[in-house]
Amino acid sequence: MSTSFARRSGLLATLSDDDVHVLVECADRVRFRKDEEVLRQGQRNASLFVVQEGMLHTHRHAKGHRVFLGRLEPGSVFGEISLFDPGATTATVSGVSDGVLIEIRRDHLERFAALRPAAAVQLLFGLLEQMAQRMRNTDERLIDSIVWGGLLK
Repeated sequence: MSTSFARRSGLLATLSDDDVHVLVECADRVRFRKDEEVLRQGQRNASLFVVQEGMLHTHRHAKGHRVFLGRLEPGSVFGEISLFDPGATTATVSGVSDGVLIEIRRDHLERFAALRPAAAVQLLFGLLEQMAQRMRNTDERLIDSIVWGGLLK
C-alpha cells in the first residue's frame, strides 16, 4: 500500500513510511463516492479522517445559506475534535470525486500508540498543532467579523 498521501499532510508528514503503514493497518479504510455526504452537519461523530485518495468539500448551513468552508485533498484531515470530544459535527463533508478515507477512532489510536509510542506522540502533537491553528484562524475571523460588521463601538 502506498503511503504517498501522508507526505502531503502536515499531520502525517513527520511519520516514517513504516509508521504510516502501521497506523493505516490499525485504522479502517472507508470508500466514498462523488456527491456522497461522508459526514452531515449535526451528525454524531467520534473519528478522525485522513483523505487517502480523492477530493471532498466541506460546507456549513447557517441562516438558510450554504457556506463553503474548504477543499480536502489527499493528506488532509478532518474530525480531529471528534476524536477527543465525540459529538455533533460542525460541517458537512461531501465527495467531489470517488475516494478513500482512513478512519481513525480512539481505539485505533490506542492500538497504534501501543505499537509505535514515539510515532503516536508525534501524531498527537501534530493534531494539537492543527487544532491550535484552526482556533487561531477562527479567532481572527471572529474579530474581523466584529470589527467589519460594525459590532464594535
